[in-house]
Amino acid sequence: MKLIMSCLLILGFTCTCLGKVDLKATKRLIIPKDTVTPKITKADVAKVIPLDLKEGDSQGTVISRIADRGFSLWFNSKMMKETALGRFAEQTQEKLKTDVVVPAKDSQGVSHKFSFRVEAFQALAKVEYSGWLKAAFNYDAKASATDIIVKEKFRNKDLFVTHKANKSEDLSMVGVAWSW
Repeated sequence: MKLIMSCLLILGFTCTCLGKVDLKATKRLIIPKDTVTPKITKADVAKVIPLDLKEGDSQGTVISRIADRGFSLWFNSKMMKETALGRFAEQTQEKLKTDVVVPAKDSQGVSHKFSFRVEAFQALAKVEYSGWLKAAFNYDAKASATDIIVKEKFRNKDLFVTHKANKSEDLSMVGVAWSW
């Protein structure tokens, strides 16, 4: 048996090949470029990975922020907005927006406008007021955080007071901003 196998191997390597290839007439192999598979860039990663992580953040906090940002990016993508679920979410968000305007009694009076926004899929509630001054109240249910901003325009300056509160801290600021 070994003898037969040895003979076949020797004959296989010593025989001339019957098939001939003319290298000059052979066409160049062109490998198509993959334009279907999406490429992930550093900018895409930066949209998902939060860059403002604190040293003391727990693993659960980091994972939930990454998952939240990834889900938001996916849900706000053009592809997702064209689905039935995406259209339903857009319609729901639009129904949760209301503006109330109280017109001035005369031409020199002040008109008051209240804007109420509930962004259920992002767990945000927003109330804005414009009239005697500008004010905004924002509540983020996921972060248990509240922002209050009050602005008053005085000539070319904006005077403002802000207050931010969350589970771990309260921060109040008074400031002046101007343009020239």
